[in-house]
Amino acid sequence: MSVQRLQSHWGFTTMPFGRSLAPSMLHRHGGHAEATARIAWCIDQHALGVITGEVGAGKTVAVRAATAALDTSRHAVIYLPNPSVGVRGMLHHIVTALGQVPSFYTATLVPQAADALAAEHAERGRTPVVTSTRRTCWTTPRWKPSACSPTTTWIQRPHSPRC
Repeated sequence: MSVQRLQSHWGFTTMPFGRSLAPSMLHRHGGHAEATARIAWCIDQHALGVITGEVGAGKTVAVRAATAALDTSRHAVIYLPNPSVGVRGMLHHIVTALGQVPSFYTATLVPQAADALAAEHAERGRTPVVTSTRRTCWTTPRWKPSACSPTTTWIQRPHSPRC
């Protein structure tokens, strides 16, 4: 059954479900509260967080709820919409999100991203929170968290239990 048929049958003018819902409009339950609290703890501790679960379990919703509750004067939330662009693409996006012009060469882009993340924390007093909820597995050979500032929280939803 198509979305249009469902909308016409039930008389909806817009879809009742989707990513455009504000986190405050979502149903709260124990598992959601626990996931949100764990994400908030990772952000508070400047720790790496990986959220796994079945499709539709609410991983993205929990990340959205946790980041929506953050004080924007103290946190800079950077969302990576497509981590499959590789390390260089992710670093390019991070540097751009922090208001700088990314370096053309990867050898200078890596320290530029690390410096931009560190400056966001040291100079502006904002903790960078980098999130990605795509179904892409980040493995050690492709991504080395040591290249990032220790104040960065990575929240990622892998597609496989192998991650």
